Amino acid sequence: MRSKKIMSMDIDQLRGWAAFMDRAMIVSLAAVVSAVSALAITTFLSSRFGEAVRSHEQAALERHTAMESDAAPGAQEVAAAKVRLAGLEQEVSLARERAATLEQQVSTQQGQAQALEHDVSAARERAAALEQEVSVARERAVALEREASVARERAVAFEQAAREANERLAKAARESAPVAEKPRAPQVDAAEIQQRLADLGKLVRAAAGRAADTPPPSAQDAPSSEPVPDASGNGAAPRETPPPPIVLSLRKYAGTKAAVFVVQPISDAQAVGSAISAYLGEAGWAPGIWTWTGVAGIFGVVVLVRDGSDPATHEAASVLVEALRSAGFNASKGDWPANWSRFRGMLDGPQTPGPTDASIRIVIGAKPR
Repeated sequence: MRSKKIMSMDIDQLRGWAAFMDRAMIVSLAAVVSAVSALAITTFLSSRFGEAVRSHEQAALERHTAMESDAAPGAQEVAAAKVRLAGLEQEVSLARERAATLEQQVSTQQGQAQALEHDVSAARERAAALEQEVSVARERAVALEREASVARERAVAFEQAAREANERLAKAARESAPVAEKPRAPQVDAAEIQQRLADLGKLVRAAAGRAADTPPPSAQDAPSSEPVPDASGNGAAPRETPPPPIVLSLRKYAGTKAAVFVVQPISDAQAVGSAISAYLGEAGWAPGIWTWTGVAGIFGVVVLVRDGSDPATHEAASVLVEALRSAGFNASKGDWPANWSRFRGMLDGPQTPGPTDASIRIVIGAKPR
C-alpha cells in the first residue's frame, strides 16, 4: 500500500523542479509571444489583403459601371445595325429576284439572237447564190455584148458589101437595060439586117435586166447599148446615156475613200447600198461595202466623218449628203460617238481595204428612201 507519509524533498530536487518550471514558463511565454506575433501578423496581412480586395472590387465595379454606360449606345447601334441588316437582306432578296428575271430575259434574247444568226446565215447563203447567179448573168451579158459587137461588125461589113453590090448591080443594069426599065431590087436587104441588130440588142438588154434584179450597179447609170442609126442612115452606133446628176456632183471629189455599212437584216438596205456604191464608183470614188449585223436603231442613210479629218473630207461628206438627198435618199450627216476603229456587232465584207480605213463612213439603216 502506498504510504501516506509526506515525502520530503531536499533542496536539490526543489531547485530542479524550479528550474524545470522556469523553463516551462519560458517556453510557454515564447509560445504565447509567437502566437501573439503570428496573430498580429495574420491580422495585419488580413487587413491589407482585405483592403486590396476591396480596392480591386471597387475598381472592377467602376469598370463594370463604365462598361455598362458605354455599352448602352453600342446596344442602340447594334439594334440599328440589325435593322439595317434586315433592310439589306430584303434588298438582297429583291436583287436576286431581279437577277433571276434578267437571266430569263437574257436567255430569251440569246434564243432570239440564235434565231437571227440562223436567219443571217440563211440570208448570206441566199446572197451567195444570188451573187453566183448575178455573175453568171453578167458573163452571159458580156458574151451577148460580144456577140452583138461581132454581129454589128458583120452587119456593117454586110451593109458595105450590100452597098457595093447595089452600086455594081445598078451600074450593070444601067449599062445593059433599056432606059425605061427599072433597076432590080438589091439582093441584100438592109432592113432585115437592122431588124436582126434590134433583136440582138433586145436580148442584150434582157440579159442586163436579169443581172440587175439582185443588187448590181444601177441600171440607169450604165450606158445604153441600143443601136441607133448614124447620120447617113446606114449602120448603127451605140448611144451612151449621160450620167445622173449625183455622179456629176461627186466627180469633183474623185479618189475619196468611203466605207458603206449596210445594216442587216433590212429588206431594201442591201439594194440601196449597192446603188450608192455604184454611184460612188462611177464618180471615181473608192468605195467598199460591208454588211453590218448586231446593231439596230439606225434610220435612213447616215454619213459619218472621222474626227480630225481635213476640211476637204468634210466638204466631200457634205456634198455627198446633199447629192443623196437630191437623188431621193433620206440622208443626214452625223458624228461617230466612239473610237473610229471600234464598233458593235460584226462586219462581213472584204478584208482589204479594212472597214475602218476610210475617213468617210456611210451607214444605211431602215427606210433609206
